[in-house]
Order: sequence, then C-alpha cells, then structure tokens
Amino acid sequence: MKRIKIRLFSCVAALLFFASCENSTKSYIDGTYASYESGEYSISKDTLVIMPYGDKGDYQVIRKSSFQTVRNGKLQPKEQKIREYMGRFDPKTKMLIIDAQGKKISFFPDKNSLLLMQREYHKVVKQ
Repeated sequence: MKRIKIRLFSCVAALLFFASCENSTKSYIDGTYASYESGEYSISKDTLVIMPYGDKGDYQVIRKSSFQTVRNGKLQPKEQKIREYMGRFDPKTKMLIIDAQGKKISFFPDKNSLLLMQREYHKVVKQ
C-alpha cells in the first residue's frame, strides 16, 4: 500500500511540474512587446501582440508597424501596417516559428524581451 501511495504521489508531482513548466512558458511568451528605433532619416515603431491559439503550442502574432521618413529635416506622413501571423512554439529551441514566413522569434524571459530577425522588442504588457 505504501508503494502505491509513493508512486501515486510521484506521478502527481511530475504532472504538476510539467503543467507548471507549460504555464511558465506561456507566461513569458504571451503579451505585448514594443520596439522603437529612430535615426537621421526615419522613425520606426513596432508592436507585437502574442496570444495563444488553441492548446497545442500555436500562437497568433499581430504586428502593428508605423514608419515615418525624415526629408530635409521634416517628418513625413506616418505609414502604418498591420499584419497577422500564426506560429508554433518549439520548446527545445525556445523559439516561435512563424510557418508561412520562415521567421523565428527568440525569447529572453530574464530580460522580458524577444528578438524578431535582428530587432529587439521589450515586453510592455502581460496577457
């Protein structure tokens, strides 16, 4: 009887551990991330909203971008784009793979940031 209780306890503990790992993974993926870059010739603002889609490690990514060029020292009208992507999180590489685009998003939970291509985004809102 003791062996059954110990095995049962071990199984429950393992399940709780794996469930908490999945929840902690989701907690550092989900959220709103922002990036701002400016230079002599342009200003660029990007926002990524990442939300779980289903329960199989799929995520919806909404990218909102605005861009303004600077000509002769004057800001030109703002250009905006909104794009939506679907991706799947790979727990081995800790990357979100955007299937159709071949893009990869790397996460850095300790810095509350991610890297899309060569652009770094910082988490501003948790989902």
